[in-house]
Amino acid sequence: MAKTARKIPTAAEVLARQKSDHAPDGPWAPKLPASSTTVAVAKTGTAVAVPDERDSVQQYLDEIAPNSIVGRMVKFDIKEGAFILHDDSSTVSPDVDFVAHADQTLVGQIKFNGAGEPPDRVMGLLYNGFKMPSRESLGDLDESKWSIGLDNLPQDPWQHHVYLVLQNAVTMEMFTFVTSSKTGRRAVGNLLRHYDRVKKTHPDDLPVVRLKVGGFQHSDERVGWVKTPVFVVVGRRPRDSAAVPDTSPGGDMNDKIGF
Repeated sequence: MAKTARKIPTAAEVLARQKSDHAPDGPWAPKLPASSTTVAVAKTGTAVAVPDERDSVQQYLDEIAPNSIVGRMVKFDIKEGAFILHDDSSTVSPDVDFVAHADQTLVGQIKFNGAGEPPDRVMGLLYNGFKMPSRESLGDLDESKWSIGLDNLPQDPWQHHVYLVLQNAVTMEMFTFVTSSKTGRRAVGNLLRHYDRVKKTHPDDLPVVRLKVGGFQHSDERVGWVKTPVFVVVGRRPRDSAAVPDTSPGGDMNDKIGF
């Protein structure tokens, strides 16, 4: 019997699926209370359980390749001072152009439950009406029960995460920058502020960025220079265009995102 070729989804299809997953009636939407390992926030602001309706295959795939991650995961290594691909630990070149799908930015809180246990997530698309829950609504407020972090201080089990979808402007390969650090969230926030300004006059355009390294001198001299991620805007391109973007000095570089 001849095998049927597997259809590889396009970037538009992947993004559409992500948006559908986090829609009010999607699989990531808050549901009525029931026993579960996933947490959502009810209208009252109280943390409630959400029924886990995934089968064993879906649970496994979500654990090793969460559908909130589009393409390959990218993180910023503060020690190396570089953007690193999670799957092979290779470094992302600072000279590669990426289209930032800013309107697909996923934000929320994640609680990791230890080895072998799926995390609890309260997340949604920022530009699809999702509102961050208050920390108090999530529970786990007794610091005496928190685990000790690397700084020898109690570590909040809930961590504020931001997922930024990126697309290689030439190869069209998809990536997701994942961060829970203050400097990482600030870098994404600066980019989104740029996107908000530009969309007022160019609503169908997305920013084109390069992944650079900035930093600052820490107030504690023992810490020294702290390296930080920076999304440098080098142009823009139509959302549905497959053309190589204009990244010349006259393209869209008058709105710099500082280090």
